[in-house]
Amino acid sequence: MDNIPIDQEKEAGSRKGIWEKFEGWWEKSAGRPIRRSDKIVAAVLLIIFLFLFYVVLDANKYRALVRVIEGESAVGVNPTSESLDFGDLARGTSAVRRVALKNGTPMPMFVAVWKVGSISDLMDLDKNFFKLRPHDSTKIEFSLYVPASGETGKKYTGRVFLFKIPTFGL
Repeated sequence: MDNIPIDQEKEAGSRKGIWEKFEGWWEKSAGRPIRRSDKIVAAVLLIIFLFLFYVVLDANKYRALVRVIEGESAVGVNPTSESLDFGDLARGTSAVRRVALKNGTPMPMFVAVWKVGSISDLMDLDKNFFKLRPHDSTKIEFSLYVPASGETGKKYTGRVFLFKIPTFGL
């Protein structure tokens, strides 16, 4: 320890102190010392958390919107690939948007789509909760129909989350 700088000694001591504090907290809370099975459960839970974090972080996120306008069969389209923008639609009209999906991995992916917001009740999908084979691609079709009861001038908005979950060959 004579050759170790004082800063490194303090750092090593503080790390040991933190672990000892954790063990003390565990023993106080559980009424027993940490066992090997506790460490295994903690490691498994950490792996599950990191997997879920990855899936959520990797999800495709799209803004979805439509504005209801006055008129009969009037349609105004804003073509963009970053969002599911259905443009301006009159009551009683519909529009379709497609999202291309590609699995560039060597394992199957489970695909799930989640819609939120005021637009979610107006939007339908052609497929949801399906498996995409390795190195395969598909398109998901989003259809939106503005009912006759749609409020003129109102903007219906929301978000669409497209989750691609690795199945590890299961």
